Amino acid sequence: MKSLLKLARVCGLFLLLLGIFSSCTVQLAPSYNQELVTGITAQNKATMEFFAMVALGTKQSTYANREPYYNQLIGSFDALVTQANARFTPRNKVRQKANEALKKKGIPVLEEGEIPSATALERIYTTLVKMRETDQKQGVTLTEVQAFKGQIKIYMDQALTYENALER
Repeated sequence: MKSLLKLARVCGLFLLLLGIFSSCTVQLAPSYNQELVTGITAQNKATMEFFAMVALGTKQSTYANREPYYNQLIGSFDALVTQANARFTPRNKVRQKANEALKKKGIPVLEEGEIPSATALERIYTTLVKMRETDQKQGVTLTEVQAFKGQIKIYMDQALTYENALER
């Protein structure tokens, strides 16, 4: 009888602890933000439409026609970077230990508080600024357009993949 009572207490304690720990979660990434994902998706579409417009290359003499498109895209990506960075980024021991383990193996890690999608969006912004400068000075060739587009598609994939993964 005593062993049965002891077993019941142990089971009860186990269930209590299980209930407490199952309600605890460790947040390792910023929260999902549907508005940010919608903005990234909209700018992805606008950017690919822009690349369709300049797909065969451009001439410096017609740059003024494209300048408003560049300005709209660059301004929108700058705003998305700010929006992505404005979210709370959790700092916790689990993330710290994981980063330390990765560093020991020689695997690069994000800096404390760095958000992968914000970094990718910032690189899209920088790429578009460089493309605008090149276009304004000399126009862009077919090969240059393809290179800029390829680079932006890589960063866009990174931003969208990360943000969509946060939806859980």
